[in-house]
Amino acid sequence: MRVLFVYPDFYVHKHGDGRIRYEPAGWYNEGLASLSATLKQRGHETALLHLLCPPAKEQFQAQLRRQRPDLVAFSLRSEVFRIGAICAQWAKELGYPTIAGGCHPTLAPEESLSAPGLDILCRGEGEVALAELCDRLEAGRDPCDIPSLWFKRGDQIIANPVGEVVQDLDALPIPDYSLFDLPGLTSGQTYTALASFTRGCPYNCTYCCNQTLRSIYPNRSRWLRTRSPENAIACLQALKAAYPQMRYLRVNDDIFHWSEEWLEEFAHLYKAQFTMPLAVHHRPNLFTERMAQLLREIGCYQIYFGVESGNEYIRNAVLRRRMSNEEIERAFALAHQAGMITTAYNMVGLPYETMERALDTIKLNARIGAERILNPIYCPYPHTDLYDIAVEAGFCPANVGYEEEVVCSMPGYEADRVRFVSANFKAFVGAYRAAYRLPRALGQRAERLLDRLFLWPRLPHRLLTRLAYARQRAAVRSKSLLRRTMPGLYIFLRGLAFGRHA
Repeated sequence: MRVLFVYPDFYVHKHGDGRIRYEPAGWYNEGLASLSATLKQRGHETALLHLLCPPAKEQFQAQLRRQRPDLVAFSLRSEVFRIGAICAQWAKELGYPTIAGGCHPTLAPEESLSAPGLDILCRGEGEVALAELCDRLEAGRDPCDIPSLWFKRGDQIIANPVGEVVQDLDALPIPDYSLFDLPGLTSGQTYTALASFTRGCPYNCTYCCNQTLRSIYPNRSRWLRTRSPENAIACLQALKAAYPQMRYLRVNDDIFHWSEEWLEEFAHLYKAQFTMPLAVHHRPNLFTERMAQLLREIGCYQIYFGVESGNEYIRNAVLRRRMSNEEIERAFALAHQAGMITTAYNMVGLPYETMERALDTIKLNARIGAERILNPIYCPYPHTDLYDIAVEAGFCPANVGYEEEVVCSMPGYEADRVRFVSANFKAFVGAYRAAYRLPRALGQRAERLLDRLFLWPRLPHRLLTRLAYARQRAAVRSKSLLRRTMPGLYIFLRGLAFGRHA
């Protein structure tokens, strides 16, 4: 069989004047690469239609006619589900059978399968189910009892129970990196490749769907899994063969790695075969001095930490992050001592956040000294605990509009204030950093003045937000243009700003 994967890979935003705009993402997808490798191992053919913006009907159908697939498989998250469902309808008009997988079909199967263009959906991990589906369809056998798959038969829905998670990741084939145009991806513009070695997360943060995803599996106790260090190195060898131009590596695992023993063995193997600088993600309360040393030994030049909120009530009671400010500050200090660049993930406009609590986040970011700061506006996604909290408290509507910039707002902290905090977050972090460098008495006075300025109710929030957004848009356009047209200069300038290997 020939399977065509359709991957809508863009962000949806709304302009201040109400117009919708689509921002291309252009990222590698580990799940699709794994599905493709599994299908090829079973003798099937695969191809990818990587959508960086919503396609026109004629264009989309022309691409399907050129590919002539036996099955069109959509990978859909909530933000792009509506557009993906429309594309599925266009595929059905040409007579192609369709299937959808990903977070949204997994968490909202009834809603997903109600889309007229979808015949089948996959709940959860799809390697075993999709391979079995293709085997049976090719052999002309009935697939309707395959675990993890739901089928539409007229007005009837056949809902099979979810199959088990793949417990041994080493048993899976090496991901099919050739499915993607790796040099043409956003990361490829800076000769960076992406990889993942683990699945699952042991934590239950309320803004994440991890807890709900884990709960659907019969063997949920085996949710947290990892490839062996040897198998992870084999993946990197295949990645290097598929993308010989790569100079940098970014490991996209949520936590790389929670085991010092695993990391020690991986470091030994990595140093023997690779010299690529790499960037990783970690969790502040798990990060140790030994981990920092091991990561630096293998050339880790950048590490991403989730801060989310600088207010401990928001972070621990609302988000269930279960970590203190002191643990966060210590993790950033260990990373800096090891010579790594740090990136702090934050969210603005969280349920029960206020201007005062948002200021706590700004101040914590000033203290930790992260070289890069990310501070998107929080969006509540269905089937997460925080979505339920926000809806029950009246902070957001039950039917979330993903194109809206601000979905969740609180009394006294409405959309205009949330936009102001997000747009001016980094500027205030810089101001507080400068204040903290001053002699103690002078610095305390400067801090109090900044507090009053930030919290001043008569501050022209809308004007300052518009000015900040204009600066940001100009910076993003310039950065994107430089990265696309002169990647060498972009890497050089990035190195000057953030460090030699950045």
